[in-house]
Amino acid sequence: MRILLINPYSGGYYYRLGAVYPPLGLMYICSSLREKEYSVNFVDMNVERFDWKNFDFGEYDVVGISVDTVRFPVAEKIAKKAKACGTTVVMGGPHATAFYETILRQGLCDYVVLGEGERAFSDLVESIANKEKHPQIPGVAYVRDGDIFVFPSQFIENLDDLPFPDREKVYLYRTKFAGERATSLITSRGCPFNCEFCSASQFMGRRIRWRSVENVIDELKILKKMGYGSVIFFDDNFTINPKRVVNLCEEMLRKDLRFRWWAFSRADELLGHEDMVEAMSKAGCKMLFIGFESADDEVLEEYGKNLKSGIAFDVVKLLKKYRIDVFASFVIGALKDTKKTIEKTVKFARKLKASIVQFSILTPYPGTALFEKLKHLIVEKDWRKFDGTHLVFKHPNFSSKELKRLFIKAYYAAYTSPRLIFRRGIPFLIRLLTRREAYSL
Repeated sequence: MRILLINPYSGGYYYRLGAVYPPLGLMYICSSLREKEYSVNFVDMNVERFDWKNFDFGEYDVVGISVDTVRFPVAEKIAKKAKACGTTVVMGGPHATAFYETILRQGLCDYVVLGEGERAFSDLVESIANKEKHPQIPGVAYVRDGDIFVFPSQFIENLDDLPFPDREKVYLYRTKFAGERATSLITSRGCPFNCEFCSASQFMGRRIRWRSVENVIDELKILKKMGYGSVIFFDDNFTINPKRVVNLCEEMLRKDLRFRWWAFSRADELLGHEDMVEAMSKAGCKMLFIGFESADDEVLEEYGKNLKSGIAFDVVKLLKKYRIDVFASFVIGALKDTKKTIEKTVKFARKLKASIVQFSILTPYPGTALFEKLKHLIVEKDWRKFDGTHLVFKHPNFSSKELKRLFIKAYYAAYTSPRLIFRRGIPFLIRLLTRREAYSL
């Protein structure tokens, strides 16, 4: 069996700013397949040329395509071309999981893998190799005699059972953090929170599953040998278990695994856990990404954040005490947002004095509670514009142009303070945000 795994080009503005990391999901699947001695080729269109329009997909028995919302249009075209070549096509990822029935009825692929893909995809390939067209595999959906058959996915309970992600092509990635060559890893899956605009809890479950500290340390040892000086922990919520974080940090120091790293956190998990913050700092943490989202508590309530805006300044003060930078994220365009509340949030962001400030426009991604709430108001048909920089639904208070204007003004305001003016290259950022050609395939 010859298998081709494809990570389609994203083209989003984070990509154009150079924030390109290896797709861990496909890399885990690649490892799982190679563990069973299948022949696997992996293509990431974000870092390598792939002429899919003229490619002979017929050379492969199975083509697997990762699909999130903004990349669906190009993934759809690749799938059609692969199907026309007579190969078996499998789609997976958040968008495919949310719209599996539509995708299957349109005949874009033969199978959809729902949720986590390592076991489901591997078992599916084995069934295809054995000429079983309609296997009953948890996490797989397909059409049979005009009916959709879907077998609910099952979360992988022991993440230590998974082989480490295949990093055969990591040389293609040039991302750096804190001056060091950087790559990503994940130490847990799932999120107990249910923020309205996020699909993490739906896709990975609300119960967190952790890798053991020993297992994480073993992977960090490999990354160190590969020459990495920085890592990014892509857990949805790295700091939710302070005791585990402290244990991991102490073990990193004990094993002399010196990295400069950053991770994702929540504001309310840091206050009251200064010992964890101190341990992270000693172990090399240089930055935390924190979703403060808004300065307005009513907006935070709408988002389902379950926290108050006022704690933000105490959090930043605590992190600065231990020389940990803050990557502050905000979402504008809530249904309760007005021009006044957005301006309040922008002023709030400036006062925080975070090292990096990110603004996104509220986007109802398929698979989120927000999508179900707003799907009758969605007016944008181009999935490429579901990238956090466009208003895609009919808003009660703003037109698309009005909110885009406020979005751009927010970045100007955040990055033109005396200490940051031109330091982050904001004119370049604005050019990127307003480029029409960003949506050409």
